[in-house]
Amino acid sequence: MKPRVLAVPVAAILLLSAGPAYPSPAHERGASPRATATPGVQDEGDAESPRRHIHLSRDRASQVTISDEADVPAGTVHHDDIVAIFGSVRVAGEVTGDVVVVMGSIEITGKVDGEVVGIMSATRLSDQAEIDGDLVMVGGPLERAPGARIGGETVNLNFLQAVPFLRHGFTWHALFWFCFLLKLAKLAGLFLVVLLIAALVPRRLSLVATAFPSRWGMAILAGLLSYCAAVVLCFVLFATLIGIPLALALALTVKLIKWIGVASILYLLGHTIGRNVLKRELSHFAAVLGGFAVYAVIYLVPIFGGLFAGAVSVLGLGIAVLTRFGSEEPWRKQGPQTPPATVPPPAPGTGTPPAYAPGTGGS
Repeated sequence: MKPRVLAVPVAAILLLSAGPAYPSPAHERGASPRATATPGVQDEGDAESPRRHIHLSRDRASQVTISDEADVPAGTVHHDDIVAIFGSVRVAGEVTGDVVVVMGSIEITGKVDGEVVGIMSATRLSDQAEIDGDLVMVGGPLERAPGARIGGETVNLNFLQAVPFLRHGFTWHALFWFCFLLKLAKLAGLFLVVLLIAALVPRRLSLVATAFPSRWGMAILAGLLSYCAAVVLCFVLFATLIGIPLALALALTVKLIKWIGVASILYLLGHTIGRNVLKRELSHFAAVLGGFAVYAVIYLVPIFGGLFAGAVSVLGLGIAVLTRFGSEEPWRKQGPQTPPATVPPPAPGTGTPPAYAPGTGGS
């Protein structure tokens, strides 16, 4: 497979995030209808309005579409590459370049002189389909008619076939279920970690939870600074080969400290619910489980759940750092206190002490 095929979607994504789009030279020069068939533009007799597309190439006429359709009608020729991100491509005519689709769909009933690459995309080739180059499918289903001709190699890595809702391609519906299952897996892992921490260090959880109501403001600042310092330090360590194990150890340590803080917040939340809602004191494990149940329900809410989980992570890391991971000793130890000076008692002697009359200066 040519390296420039994979470079096309990467360049498209970088250009999207870098700056405004540029019109293609084919439009600037006023290319003839035979030279370029603009994807998605309907015939003049069609009542449907033309679709808008984002042209991201300054030097070439490559068509890049975002959440749209690229269409090359029968009898037309597109003299360059076609890239669609979160969209679909239908080729009934001829494409002289490559066709690359990321998380969309491909339907070819005409001819592609270059290569066809589909990433998380469903692909359908009819009996009239002709591909002179390679056909590469990664994570998407392939429906190929017996008469379809492929001049190069065929690579089909449909590892999503094992996932029921992804067998027909990476659609928005499938993306929703994928994110939902990913959240469930993360919740399951957090549940096991919280139970383990609650069983091993219950006293530390109580100490951190006790300090949280009065120090949550400083916990936000401490959590943000700790995250930033950990990220910068990990990047510095990863830059050297010998520092990679240290960077992994640092990341694991930060996660462990964060989990202690999060478990403490969940314990405080469950304890508060038991006292104010259930009107009774919950046991240690019951308070942790109650707080986790509330956390899980909020976390599964789209968008807001992710923001909520991020805020809890920052607070958990910050309060764990401020309380020295639940230790009873503060970060700054106080020095030994100097006992007050005491006047030693007079030495025992015989007789009465001399009396001094006021105003006399004798000894």
